[in-house]
Amino acid sequence: MAPESVFDHVILLVPHEQLVSPPHWLSDAFTILDGGVHEGGLTENKLVVFQDGVYLELIAFVDGASPQHRAMHPWGKQPEGRIIHWAHTILNHEEGQGSKATEQSFRAVQARIEDAKVGIKYLDPEPGFRTMADGSKRIWANAIPSFDDYEGPVWINQLPFWTFDRTPRSLRVPATPENTAHPSGVVGVAAVSLFVKDKQTVENMVPFYDAIFNEAAVEETPSDNVERCRWDAAAPAHGEFGKRRFFLYHAVEDAFTEEEMAEAGGDVPDIFIKLSLYTKGEAGTVKGRFVKGTLITFELIPTTSP
Repeated sequence: MAPESVFDHVILLVPHEQLVSPPHWLSDAFTILDGGVHEGGLTENKLVVFQDGVYLELIAFVDGASPQHRAMHPWGKQPEGRIIHWAHTILNHEEGQGSKATEQSFRAVQARIEDAKVGIKYLDPEPGFRTMADGSKRIWANAIPSFDDYEGPVWINQLPFWTFDRTPRSLRVPATPENTAHPSGVVGVAAVSLFVKDKQTVENMVPFYDAIFNEAAVEETPSDNVERCRWDAAAPAHGEFGKRRFFLYHAVEDAFTEEEMAEAGGDVPDIFIKLSLYTKGEAGTVKGRFVKGTLITFELIPTTSP
């Protein structure tokens, strides 16, 4: 049976000029692929695809986009220079069944979340697409959450959305050896970490994520004053690189590095997302900034496989 709660992609919102010409700290570490223009023409993207089938999406609002149209976009009010969201998927390994089987499998996830009675539900998948330079389309369906019955602060990125391919996944995620060879030696995703400042929201989200991952959280204290919950996740391919994790942190100052706090002016963010990556190289970081005040840090973790 194909695993549920598979990481699909992580979204980094950048200024358009830096999408066109990515900064050296990023392009020196990763192979960056051309993407396309999304339905409606308001955003376009580029991709960093990993061997495990997960990808980092660099997305930008196009030059000349009107403030009114941008404000109507789900990510229009998100700050540039940050990871703003991530997506899960459900894989179907039986050839010829396409998206229909995986979208049907998603109904079990929807049911579990409703049974958790957290006041949030996932809507049914709705189609979307992007158009490549050659005019071809990559078509998918996204399922987004509804907070209509949720009591508490709401951030659009406090939980993932889901993506299901309606054209072959290999078109949307071209994970060829050439495309997934990165100067930094990165091969895949080790963890997605969500930091939320409001402690009650963290507590509210635990049963929600229990339902997403279909397992109870493991509570951890990785250091003094830092609390987090952990769930096991998966990637589309190459499980041998190591375990995939999802972490939900109560965001306090000690949960961030001194450099990150200094860059943010000493203010703990209300919500923040980090991405940790497996590498065939040495432990370290890839870090830099797209905008002043936000330091992006990708932790590099040596893979457990040779």
